[in-house]
Amino acid sequence: MGKAVIRCSSVTAATVVALAAAGFVVPAQAQSVSADTLMKAKNNCLTSVAKTVGIPHSNLKVIQQTSDASGISVDVKVPKATAPWGYRTDRQGKVQDVHFKGSEGAL
Repeated sequence: MGKAVIRCSSVTAATVVALAAAGFVVPAQAQSVSADTLMKAKNNCLTSVAKTVGIPHSNLKVIQQTSDASGISVDVKVPKATAPWGYRTDRQGKVQDVHFKGSEGAL
């Protein structure tokens, strides 16, 4: 039987117990992140990417946001970019990294 991968922005203790009872392997690092922290990470991301690429914050769009034991990842669509910009925070939403996820020759 193949492995199922479950990704979510937050996992509650009850969800971990239910998944384990159903036979899923749940990583020990599966931890919940508060909605406030996710919002802080998203806002920090949009501000940092806007500053980096030199366009207004309102022109950017979050296309994916995930969290894990080491922090929060956000992918942002930048108009006319050939790939998304990636952003990483720690578990408190503080900036760790902002980078273009495509070929740097395409910047």
